[in-house]
Amino acid sequence: MNIFFAISNGTKLLKKNNIKNPKLDSEILLSKVINKNRKYILLNQNEKINNRNLKRFENLINQRKCGKPIAYLIGKKDFWKYEFKITEDVLIPRPDTELIVDQVLRFTKNKSKLRVLDIGVGSGCLLLSVLKEKKSFYGVGVDVSKKCMNICHINSDKLGLKKKIKLIKSDIDNFNYGKYDLVISNPPYIKKLKLKYLDRDVIDYEPKLALDGGLEGLSEIRKVIIKTSELIKKNGLLILEIGFDQKEKVKKILIENGFYINKIVKDLARNDRCIVSTKKWFKNMVTFRNNNGRRGSFRRGDRNFKSNNDRSKFNSNFSNSENFQRKIPGRNNHNAPKLIEKYNNLAREALSSGDKILSENYFQHADHFTRILQEQEIFKKNKILDQKENNKKIDLNPNSNNETLTEKI
Repeated sequence: MNIFFAISNGTKLLKKNNIKNPKLDSEILLSKVINKNRKYILLNQNEKINNRNLKRFENLINQRKCGKPIAYLIGKKDFWKYEFKITEDVLIPRPDTELIVDQVLRFTKNKSKLRVLDIGVGSGCLLLSVLKEKKSFYGVGVDVSKKCMNICHINSDKLGLKKKIKLIKSDIDNFNYGKYDLVISNPPYIKKLKLKYLDRDVIDYEPKLALDGGLEGLSEIRKVIIKTSELIKKNGLLILEIGFDQKEKVKKILIENGFYINKIVKDLARNDRCIVSTKKWFKNMVTFRNNNGRRGSFRRGDRNFKSNNDRSKFNSNFSNSENFQRKIPGRNNHNAPKLIEKYNNLAREALSSGDKILSENYFQHADHFTRILQEQEIFKKNKILDQKENNKKIDLNPNSNNETLTEKI
């Protein structure tokens, strides 16, 4: 049998079983069998195929008609500009995921020597494509699957990137290796109840671990965001692939964990597919300024104040001294309620990201302004009471002013 009839028979069988692009699939599978490219097949339609290759081709066609993806049958898949080895242990790279590589190159155009983390590295298509484009970057890939690690190792060797990448087998919750300028991830984001509605070549063959995003499709995305908030450096970038209907929910999770949303990117079908964000950082200390605009200087322990006539220079109990007691509490803190709300929110954000020290610091600031607010209220009440007492005295002696004037005259 020659190439023409082999392709024709394969196409008819795939079409009968409702396989999309049956002729293209047949040509790709025959190319795999005879170890030639599609161009050769198209130009040599009359060339005969030996019986051994014909049986191999028929075997691949039978697997394809049952829904097994072409990438798994030929053992490779093109992604970005490169070819990657693929097995049934890893998710097949999609064109939509190339958006992450594109956004990395856009946002790091003038950057060099960045440290990149890929969470859920899989075949390594994302991380290796970025490292291939940015020669000065160094990458770390983490994945829970040892088989994925092996495939990624093979692809890194194939692309000459073995010395620029480190692979670690770990669940993201337990991963605590280093700090990163850039984090990329294509986490599982399909809702558990919708898995059964996926195409059969996806749900029957691709690893469910790489597809199942939990009941809402957000469980793995949430883990990635929370962990990234701990691992990312100052002003670091997090670039995620998301489901077409998850934009608002993912934005909310990012904001709650201290990220600023830079950009939402749509795929070719005009669906929201990629989200770019930057980690916001806050100073651990609050800086107070005096009326001259200078920063206040605070020292712990004994304070060295200039000596005055009414007290000694050292060993004075300044906290109990009249000179250091607040005469009018909270006069310069009229925004205390806003500051209380601000520092409580910052404390909750820090606590949600796992930074207990920073959250404690913010809670202390909130308590400080709460005390000031309480002092303000007490001061106002006392002032009102004093005014009422003075008014009562005047009412009891209505002619006191007239009598005094008469005596003076």
